[in-house]
Amino acid sequence: ASVGAIPVAAEAGVPMISYASTSPALTGADDRDHLFRVVPADDLQARALADIVEASGLASPAVLYMSNDYGVGLADFFEAAWKPRDTCTSASYDPAQGAYDAAALAKSVIDAGCDSVIMMSYATDGAWIAEELHRQGFTGQRFGADTVADAGFINASTDQSTLDGIIATKPRLAADSEQKTLFESAWNKAGGPAGALYTHETYDSVLLIGLALLSGDSNTASAVAKTGSDFEGASGRHTFDAAGDVIGNGYDVCSFSYDAPSASFGCSQFWTIAEGLSGTP
Repeated sequence: ASVGAIPVAAEAGVPMISYASTSPALTGADDRDHLFRVVPADDLQARALADIVEASGLASPAVLYMSNDYGVGLADFFEAAWKPRDTCTSASYDPAQGAYDAAALAKSVIDAGCDSVIMMSYATDGAWIAEELHRQGFTGQRFGADTVADAGFINASTDQSTLDGIIATKPRLAADSEQKTLFESAWNKAGGPAGALYTHETYDSVLLIGLALLSGDSNTASAVAKTGSDFEGASGRHTFDAAGDVIGNGYDVCSFSYDAPSASFGCSQFWTIAEGLSGTP
């Protein structure tokens, strides 16, 4: 959506700040310096996933990925991070409902003898693929990226017990700060659901736009770039680079667990570019 919208917005002189677009394709997009984001690009998430799979003692992961910019980019970066080893098998699919066969995707992983699978999917298709892997007797470890690290993944499942043990990564929030405390207090007071994905980043995107407008700079894109220099928000301290990207705070490593009658989601480890994987599995 961001790749498609930015040519129109840039032509109109309207800057865009994304709270959730992690596709590596955005870094080199022709945006006339009008596109920014407060989440890191997926080349870092791919490195985190590769380290997590390796730390789990696994050697032959399958990669199931959507045939869009997000899925293809994340899959390519994962395979680059996993080299010189080879992945067990890989398959792309169109995530539109009715455009893919979850059973066939699961069977391809099992037939290849893979010891693990990484689902680079959205919540709904990821849940269906996870259920099919479980139904067909797959005993390996299942992993997901940030698009399944959300309550929506649980809600999309028709049998929450099949989600037990799935590990997923999501952008890590920074340490406590005044902005983070203010946002979380307001969010809780408004009845916002716990564990929702990208809420802090959404708040920061809106806050950045407001502060940029208040700066008085008539060039709105320039105002956003300046405001996003050492900006302290609810999701962390950010500085936009020349491409409008941020380095982020690393990734939480989380897992789904099932305790009848429902599944839950919790994070006990994290990964950073400086320190790698930390915490208790």
